[in-house]
Amino acid sequence: MATTIKIGNKTFVIPEPDSPCDLWRGYYDKLKREVGTDNARTIWLVTWQANGSSSCTTNGDFNKWLTKNKLDVSSAASRAVADITSIGDNILGFGKGLTKTLSIAIPVTLAGVLAAILYILFNTAKRTDAVDVAMLATPQGRLIKLLK
Repeated sequence: MATTIKIGNKTFVIPEPDSPCDLWRGYYDKLKREVGTDNARTIWLVTWQANGSSSCTTNGDFNKWLTKNKLDVSSAASRAVADITSIGDNILGFGKGLTKTLSIAIPVTLAGVLAAILYILFNTAKRTDAVDVAMLATPQGRLIKLLK
């Protein structure tokens, strides 16, 4: 069952430890609207201390939101995990761009290589005459080629 607090004539539902980070953000926004920024910050921090979720403090976006709202609840370890997660997201973002580039570059390169092979085969077939084919196709022709 959800825990609630009553402030004045307003009732607020307190997020649980397994609540998503967006619920914690919404809870703070509602407190801020109803009781003001300073009071909301204090109530939110007390609530977080009792019910806070470490999975939120390892989320880079949530940590940016905390900083923007001047809420400091994360430890150095969880900030490090969030920073590493952000670095990983940046690397994966680079990989997505690289994947798009490769998805275009590889077929273009293969088409170019195929065109070069066909060009070489076509020119070789144009210059070859019956004597050359006979020389390579028969054992005597190969022997003459080796002796030259």
